[in-house]
Amino acid sequence: MRLAALLLLIVLTACAPVPRPTSNPLIYDSAAFASADSLVIGIPGAFSPVQIMAPLERLAGPTRAVAFYRLPGFDDRPAEEFVNLEFAAETIVTSVRQGGFEHVDLVGHSTGSAIALEAAKALRTRLPHVKVRVAAISTALPAPQPVLAGARGAVGTVGAAVRAGSLSPRTVWLEYYRTLAYGPNAETDPQVAQAADALVAANEGRIALPQEGLGKRHTRALRRWTNAAPDRLQGVEIVLYHGAVDPVFPPRAVDRFARSMPNAKLQLIDGHGHLLMLTYPEIWSRIASQLSR
Repeated sequence: MRLAALLLLIVLTACAPVPRPTSNPLIYDSAAFASADSLVIGIPGAFSPVQIMAPLERLAGPTRAVAFYRLPGFDDRPAEEFVNLEFAAETIVTSVRQGGFEHVDLVGHSTGSAIALEAAKALRTRLPHVKVRVAAISTALPAPQPVLAGARGAVGTVGAAVRAGSLSPRTVWLEYYRTLAYGPNAETDPQVAQAADALVAANEGRIALPQEGLGKRHTRALRRWTNAAPDRLQGVEIVLYHGAVDPVFPPRAVDRFARSMPNAKLQLIDGHGHLLMLTYPEIWSRIASQLSR
């Protein structure tokens, strides 16, 4: 009964309107932005700063600029604002139009992938001459999967509390982080468990609990997202890079999602979960190879 009540609360929250932000979320080097004809935009997932997308800076060059999309509460963007997919797509289209870019590569992680896909649709509709590509890392999925992901996270958090023998929010979060990174094998395979422990130890100082209320501000729009009109992605090259043991968005569901879109390809990464940028740094060279074609 408690789980049913939790799911009902999540669904009702998702039905609430998503407030429209007022701040400009994009950051970039103005000089590079003015001289380039190609643009890469890195879009982090929920509860993440743009720093997790920093390896994209290696793609910058004389004709290619790199920009980042800031989420509310991070990188000096107001914490009281909400992630709004429509606003994000409009902001990106406006920036591409103002910059006169001919090629746009959208690289998103989790919720950032949903933003990337909606921005790609808007670009194809309003600026059809612009070539668009999408690289989606550990992509979020349309409704009802975000609600189910919330339920999985609740169950996973309870399991983490049991394993940690603690109700301390930070202790439980660090324990659950191991599963986020490497999936259930982090609890059963000694070699994977060792890698998970090493990852947490290396990043413990940077792993912060989300600010109060930030969860609903980052996820409300995603919970009502349906990926409407996927045919508008015709002509967009889409590659989904997904951990084969992702505990947030299951690979089977991601495969169905990929097949629902034109020109979308799924590349599963064996032995990895939802945090590919940390557990599988080779992801950046694979994305660079995709974007260099």
